[in-house]
Amino acid sequence: MTLIFTPLGIRGIFGDGIDSLLVERLSNIFGRELGAGSLVVVGRDTRPSGYVLDKAVVSGLLSAGVNVMNVGIAPTPTIEWAVERYGADGGVIISASHNPPEWNALKLIGRGGLLLHPDEMERLRKRFETEGFRSVSWKDVGMEEVVDVTEEYLVDLLSYVDVDRISGAGFKVVLDVNGGAGAYVTPYLLQSLDVRVNTINSSPGVFVRELEPRPDTLRDLSRVVTSTGSDVGFAHDTDADRLTLVTEKGEVLPEDVTLALVVDYVLERRGGGILVVNVASSRMFDDIAKRRGAKIYRTPVGEAYVAHRMREVGATVGGEGSCGGVILPDFHMGRDGPLAAAMILEVMASRGKSVSQLVDELPKYHTLRVNLPRQRDWESVRRDLISMGERRGMEVDLTDGVRLSDLEVWGLIRPSKTEPKIRILVESEDPSKAEEFLEEIKRVVTGG
Repeated sequence: MTLIFTPLGIRGIFGDGIDSLLVERLSNIFGRELGAGSLVVVGRDTRPSGYVLDKAVVSGLLSAGVNVMNVGIAPTPTIEWAVERYGADGGVIISASHNPPEWNALKLIGRGGLLLHPDEMERLRKRFETEGFRSVSWKDVGMEEVVDVTEEYLVDLLSYVDVDRISGAGFKVVLDVNGGAGAYVTPYLLQSLDVRVNTINSSPGVFVRELEPRPDTLRDLSRVVTSTGSDVGFAHDTDADRLTLVTEKGEVLPEDVTLALVVDYVLERRGGGILVVNVASSRMFDDIAKRRGAKIYRTPVGEAYVAHRMREVGATVGGEGSCGGVILPDFHMGRDGPLAAAMILEVMASRGKSVSQLVDELPKYHTLRVNLPRQRDWESVRRDLISMGERRGMEVDLTDGVRLSDLEVWGLIRPSKTEPKIRILVESEDPSKAEEFLEEIKRVVTGG
C-alpha cells in the first residue's frame, strides 16, 4: 500500500493505496465534518484516474448531505479561488500535483479557500481510522451542480494585474503545460493580455515530460524559447499551482526565482510589508526583505503552513520558493501559477527589462537539490545531522526536518511529506562550499 496521509493531503498510487472506495469514505467523513447543507467545490487535474475519483468524492459528499459545486478539470488555484469567491464551506481538489501520473491525491480546502490547517487534517485522519461510511436519509441527500468557473476566474485575475502595461509590451511567450490543467486557463490568460503564445505539450492528460517542472525536465521548452526568439518560457506542473521560468537565452531558472521576482516587485510597490516563505526557500528572500524594508517569517514546507501563517500575520505576499509557488492574498490564498505568469510579465513590462536582466539584479546563491531514497530510520538520521551541525558550530533549526546554517552555507534535510524520500537542499554564495557541504550531508544521511 502506498497511501500517504500527510498534514497537507492524502495521496497514493491509484489502485494500490488510493482508490474509489477509500476516497468515497474519506469524502463522506469530510462532508460530515462540515455538516449537512454545506457547499463544497470539487475539481481535478487531468490524470486519467481523476475521472474515477471525482465520482467517488461526489458520492461521498452527497451521501453526507453536502451540496457539491463541481468545476470539473481546473487548476488547483482556480478551485481554491472558487471556494472563496462563492463562499463555499470547503473544497476537494483531486490532484497529486508533481507526483508521477500513477499517483493521485486529495487536497482538502476549508472556508476562505485555504488548505485545511495541519491540525484539522490530523483530526480528519483520526476520524478516518475509526469511522466508516455513513449516509443521511434519502430525503437529505445533497445536490450536485456542474459549473464552469474558468471565465470568471480569468476576469478576476485580469482585474488584478496591469493589463494595459502588459498588452503594450508585445511579449512573445512559450508555455509548457505538459498535458495538465493549466491548458484550460493559462493560454487564454496570455491571449487576453495580447501576448503571442506558443503552447507546447498541450494535449490534456498526455504527459510528455516528468510532471515536476525542474531545470532537468525542461530542455524542450528551453530549445523552443531560443529557436522562436521568445521573451520568456513558462512551465506548469499538472495542477498549475507552480511556475518555472526559462529566460530568453534558454536558461532554465531555479524554482526560487519565480517567487523572488514577484516578491521584490510587490514589496517595492507597497513600500515594504510582510513576507512569508518556507524554510526551504532561498536566503535571497532574507536579502530582498531587508532591501525592501519588509519583515520575513518562515514556516515548514507546504502550502497549508505558508497560507495559514500569511493569514495570521496579515502578509503582503508569500509562497514557496522551493517550488515556484506564488501566493498573493489580495487575489486569493493559494499558490497560483497562472497569476504568477501574469505577474512576471508585469514585472518585465514595468521595469522594461528582460528576464535575464531582472535575474541579474537578484542576490546570487548557488543552490543544490538532491532526493535520496529513505534507507535509514529518520530519527537516527535526524540525531546524526544535529550532531554534525553542533560539531561545526552551526545554527540548528528544527522547524521542518533539520536546517543547518552559518554565514557561508546552509542546508535543509527533511523527509518528504509526499514520497518515500529524503530531500536535501544546500545553498551558498560559493559553489565549492555548497558542493562540499552536500557531500558531507549525504554521508550522514546514508550512514556512509
